[in-house]
Amino acid sequence: MLNKKVLEQKEKIYSYIKELWLDPSKIKNEGLLLQAFVHKSFAADFKKILWHNERLEFVWDWVLWAIVCKLLFQKHPKMDESEMTLYKIALVREGNLAQVARNINLDKHILVSRWEEKTQWRKKDAILADALEALIWFVFLDFGYAQAEVFVEKNVYTMYNKISKKPIQSYKTMVQEHLQKLYKELPSYKDIEHEIDSKWNVLTYKAEIYVLWVKKAEWFGTNKKKAQEDAAQNFYESIKA
Repeated sequence: MLNKKVLEQKEKIYSYIKELWLDPSKIKNEGLLLQAFVHKSFAADFKKILWHNERLEFVWDWVLWAIVCKLLFQKHPKMDESEMTLYKIALVREGNLAQVARNINLDKHILVSRWEEKTQWRKKDAILADALEALIWFVFLDFGYAQAEVFVEKNVYTMYNKISKKPIQSYKTMVQEHLQKLYKELPSYKDIEHEIDSKWNVLTYKAEIYVLWVKKAEWFGTNKKKAQEDAAQNFYESIKA
């Protein structure tokens, strides 16, 4: 049985969903909704009854990327492929998604453990971005693709005008382009759980980048995506030095 805190939060989440212009009465999977707001630190105390939102991260990205790509393609008919790619990367990068989460007050509704609450983890970009991604996936599964597209356009795509006219390019993309041109090969990444707390929550990941089976660089991050991006930056700066 869910404890009092979870039940109280459940009522707040339903009210919050209404603020996002989603109809709570049309929610079909209540468990999936709650999961979208549960951080792994909180779920660790309820292993038998709660899944955390990182499980949704396994499948979220293709929905968000597909919607962002469609919007860029439709709204900017004169923009070439390379420029659309840069804007796509800028719109879905962790920092931008975290800011979107703050804009819609998602940070106030994420369930984290007492320790994470004291250390302000709910304000960290990685946690906020993951929660937003999980929420988008829930909207897609429970309300359908059309509603997910409306949600992304209203909340994520509107950040387009706040992005630099020359958006920051992903180092992973630049490394990929460099290696394809030079070797006709793609890099590969190995993700390692580097630091784990007493509840078996992964605090830090290490990403290693390999080219033709040879390790070229490594770096650390609070999630796999950030660790890979920073490892790619480390490698790219070494080959351009």
